[in-house]
Amino acid sequence: MAQDEHWTCDVDVFSPDRSVRLIADRTGHLHVDVQNLHRHDETSLAGQIRSAARVALAALQDDPSAGGSDADEARR
Repeated sequence: MAQDEHWTCDVDVFSPDRSVRLIADRTGHLHVDVQNLHRHDETSLAGQIRSAARVALAALQDDPSAGGSDADEARR
């Protein structure tokens, strides 16, 4: 993946079967790599992408350096 010199990822996760890699940052940049596309149909690929997205979102939301609110702290 060619990266802009100003872009750094905050999250780098894989789907459960490791066919989807999702790289994201807090500003909204997102990169998705798919391997072995022939193994998937539309439904299974969507499921793998959703799984990776859930993990990425959770990681971005749970990062203590993000300066979460008091409600976020109470949740922990």
